[in-house]
Amino acid sequence: MRRFLTPAASAAALAALALAQGGAASLGSLGNFFFGPKLVRAEVITSEGGVIHDYRVDHGKIQKVTTTSLTLVEKDGTIVAVPVASTADITLGNAPVPITRLKRGFTATTVRDGAASASTVVATRR
Repeated sequence: MRRFLTPAASAAALAALALAQGGAASLGSLGNFFFGPKLVRAEVITSEGGVIHDYRVDHGKIQKVTTTSLTLVEKDGTIVAVPVASTADITLGNAPVPITRLKRGFTATTVRDGAASASTVVATRR
């Protein structure tokens, strides 16, 4: 069964990513420390109404793009293939785009719940 981020969790993940990429988080803040330029990958466990969610955040340079996945090279050299849901919220420079607009060499951060496909992709051209 496919699981997607709840609206609240998706908003929180997007806010953290926006803070990290936009530099809006003040130095020393937890959001900037964990989701700032040093991010390689993260696992965030939450409990929402008694339901445990195991969110996986991957960050790296796009090596390959297909209509259903991204292959990222993370800062530690790990290569990870991330399946992307057809209903995923994908942004490039804060504008919604189809996955086909993402290119090799762009930087991307993906968020997925457990083994589900990524429901959020935030990309930049750098």
